[in-house]
Amino acid sequence: MVETSISTKNRGQALPGLEKTWGPSLLWTFPMVIWALLVFSKGLSQGALAQRMAAVATIIFLAGVFLWMMKSGETYRPRRIFFVVLGFLFPVGFISELIAQRGSMSISLEQIILGNTPFCHLALPMMALPGVLSKTIIFPGSILPKPENPHAFGTMLALWFGATLILGRGWCSWGCFFGGIEEGFASFRRKPLIQRIASRWILFPWAVLALVVMGSAISLAPFYCQWLCPFKTVTEFPAVTSLMTAVQFGIFTTLFAALVVILPFLTKKRTQCAFFCPLGPVQSLSNKINIFEPKIDPDRCVSCGLCEKTCPLLAIGHSEGGPRRVNLYCSRCGACVDVCRKGAVEFRIKGTPFTVRASAPRMLFLFSSWIFATMFGGSIIANSLEKILRHLV
Repeated sequence: MVETSISTKNRGQALPGLEKTWGPSLLWTFPMVIWALLVFSKGLSQGALAQRMAAVATIIFLAGVFLWMMKSGETYRPRRIFFVVLGFLFPVGFISELIAQRGSMSISLEQIILGNTPFCHLALPMMALPGVLSKTIIFPGSILPKPENPHAFGTMLALWFGATLILGRGWCSWGCFFGGIEEGFASFRRKPLIQRIASRWILFPWAVLALVVMGSAISLAPFYCQWLCPFKTVTEFPAVTSLMTAVQFGIFTTLFAALVVILPFLTKKRTQCAFFCPLGPVQSLSNKINIFEPKIDPDRCVSCGLCEKTCPLLAIGHSEGGPRRVNLYCSRCGACVDVCRKGAVEFRIKGTPFTVRASAPRMLFLFSSWIFATMFGGSIIANSLEKILRHLV
């Protein structure tokens, strides 16, 4: 069995220039602290005690994670800590908000008709074809934020589109709170119990995408949200008032247990993200226009397979006897870069040769990612912490 845990010890001296002394590390972290202070300035200056405490805690947490990335030269483990915290805190704030507004996680038919369903980014692929055919938005929510529904279509679309331009499928490892939940369960074991997953399964999300797009076009309703979304279990679901809604709830909870909890725990892979998310293929295509990419230097790759075994989304493959290569499904999580003992995997800017030092593209990617992560994920973390602190102070 090959050890696939990720640490700087595995990399040895493979990536000189990435690990820094305290002085430069603190210097690089300082702009991100200033950015966090700007993002949370309103909460720090005008918020109640719980909001101020949550903002301070979030700023310290974000600064600590970024400093860790700067000082150690690692990307994956610090990012994973942030991502898992985001994933597990998101339902806390979201459910608290739903209960405060409605008294329940479930949503009634009346609330759906009124457009008070919070918009979910996973619904985006289902909306294009019905929009073209019927010139309507099939998601039962509001276009612009309102007091009854601050999580509106327009807001989420703008955030998703901006993040996708900057990160490509990196959205799935730096922004998507659902992925953070799954990565948390995938992190519980040091070694996987199921060692190998057939690479052909990576084509399955395209089938899921085709199914939900066609189902949505036929029904003029978000098919995935109605029948297949595992994350309804920890966010919002139709009130169980009939046999149909009972079946829906049963499907949601079964898929959540299987794809988000059990299989990630057994495989150390993000199985929902890799095989069942309809947005995943769309995000993968966005990697074509994103300027950043992890790339494997064939001259340094010794085909040990560590990067392939470690990748949580099965985004690394190889031809018989050839070096490994990063494919379209990469989510820019940094696992392959950190685990490579030969320093053959690097964050690159597309089109740049391997003679260019790896530290510069990595720094550009991390600053771009962290600016977004602070604004989007950091705000979710602070909001959830505020909800918790209100009950304690």
